[in-house]
Amino acid sequence: MRETKQKVPIQNVYRLLLYAWNLVGEREAVNVDAEGYAELHDLFAHVLAQAVGTLLTRGLDRGYVPRDDSVQGIRGKLDFGATIKHAELANARTRCRFDDLEYDVLHNRIIKATLRRLQQIKNLHPKNRSSVRKLERKMDAVRDVSITAHDFRLVQLHGNNRLYEFAIGICWLIHENLMIEPRSGSLRFREYAATPQGMGSLFQSFVRNFYRLEQRRFTSRGAKVDWHAATGTPTEIRRLPEMVCDIVLEAADRCIVLDTKFYAEALVGRGKEKKVSSEHLYQILAYVQNRSASHSTPHEGMLLYPVVHEQFGFDYRLLGYRVQVRSVDLAQPWPEIRRSLLGLLDA
Repeated sequence: MRETKQKVPIQNVYRLLLYAWNLVGEREAVNVDAEGYAELHDLFAHVLAQAVGTLLTRGLDRGYVPRDDSVQGIRGKLDFGATIKHAELANARTRCRFDDLEYDVLHNRIIKATLRRLQQIKNLHPKNRSSVRKLERKMDAVRDVSITAHDFRLVQLHGNNRLYEFAIGICWLIHENLMIEPRSGSLRFREYAATPQGMGSLFQSFVRNFYRLEQRRFTSRGAKVDWHAATGTPTEIRRLPEMVCDIVLEAADRCIVLDTKFYAEALVGRGKEKKVSSEHLYQILAYVQNRSASHSTPHEGMLLYPVVHEQFGFDYRLLGYRVQVRSVDLAQPWPEIRRSLLGLLDA
């Protein structure tokens, strides 16, 4: 598969990522269109700096951290054995186990570690480098630690620290997309718009969550489709390929089976009369036919291609089913992208 010839504007990649990772609630917190950054890592550094600045202004969250230490008198639970072993009583001290209310909690460690990692990006904009460095220094009460994907799964946020959700979400996106350069050892941000594989997965998650969040008529989810009336031994049935729809948009009176595609060329062939991919049409028809056989709701199919500076739309009736082939131009301003996607459901 060839690489895309034109890149999706980084402001739009940012928004796709917010939807894909369910962070859309804070998408208007920062005016990303006004910044004019040319690199995605600069955009994310700016957004994170804004979010962390807000947290610092309102006050970092604190939590109880377990301690085992020497104290004057008794605090918490006395560790008598350790007290005797270390001869603490001679100095009027004891060894105790207790909880301290501190800033050094996991979600603050993740933020500080992310601010530090951003500074390791060789071509980070000087303005952003200065911002994240100042913010990191303001978190001196938080330990410097290395973070892994597992740490993000351990974060527990509650009603009093929900402001952290967006900041931690941005940290996760940065963590997942920072890559080490083999030669220099410096960090760089993954270029989504350069690879059809990475952009394709992102586009699929974006579309599914966009429709889940931005309209109320249809439910939006991925779904496995069973082969209707398939016969054979259990072993033979297990050999059938799985059919997994990218997105099923379902309402009481209508069901749209939607498959997203991301290719360098949405249409195939040469010359002016390029064709819709037969492979894609066969695939969507198989999904629609097999799923509709076990559901009473009228079914139709849709193939959705993201394109840059190119639009097309075809509407067919194939084997008795409506099949739409549509494109959405990801180079458009965001309000136009949103309007285009919602308009597909009214077509």
